[in-house]
Amino acid sequence: MENTLGNKGKIKVVALDFDGVITNLNVDWNYAIRLASKIVGYNIKSLLTFYETSHATSTFYLVSEEIEKLELEALKNAEPAPFLKEFLDKILEANVKIYLVSMQSAYAVENFLKRHNIARCFKEALTREKFPSKKAQLKYILNCLEAKSEEVLLVDDSKRNIAQCKELGIECFYFEKNQDLVAIKKAWDRIREIVNGDAL
Repeated sequence: MENTLGNKGKIKVVALDFDGVITNLNVDWNYAIRLASKIVGYNIKSLLTFYETSHATSTFYLVSEEIEKLELEALKNAEPAPFLKEFLDKILEANVKIYLVSMQSAYAVENFLKRHNIARCFKEALTREKFPSKKAQLKYILNCLEAKSEEVLLVDDSKRNIAQCKELGIECFYFEKNQDLVAIKKAWDRIREIVNGDAL
């Protein structure tokens, strides 16, 4: 997927997705969808769509609690992405705010951040309990910081999320899942170049 990056000035906020960017969760999402469908009594095709359309309802919380169990189990063996800690330190040195934006549960995300001693790097972790979608999370960041859309960079492995968040006018970087170490290092380096305002 083509990255939607413009050379419009210095990035002031980086929003990092959790599963697929910060770490990789080994969750069987097909099983998770079947489980969610059984709970609600009808076929769910996408958990993201379900979260968005049922947010803050009783069925949302029932499904969220069960999916959280799968996430917590997967997190037992999950490690930070290669070169992530180095990247976070460099971004903080550049005086750029970092948000975590995820449709995982707050408890699962916070558990991971504390266990790997990186919670301090994030201004805030935004999760599904308070936000129905990734787009809603980015709107919150824009409103809280009163930032211009071109000053915010989303790093995400979901083409769907990037397509929706592009509508806000923010910068987006597509972070491919399951890359080798060389490609991952190049991706983090490229994101740092964008944050630093280097020419494309």
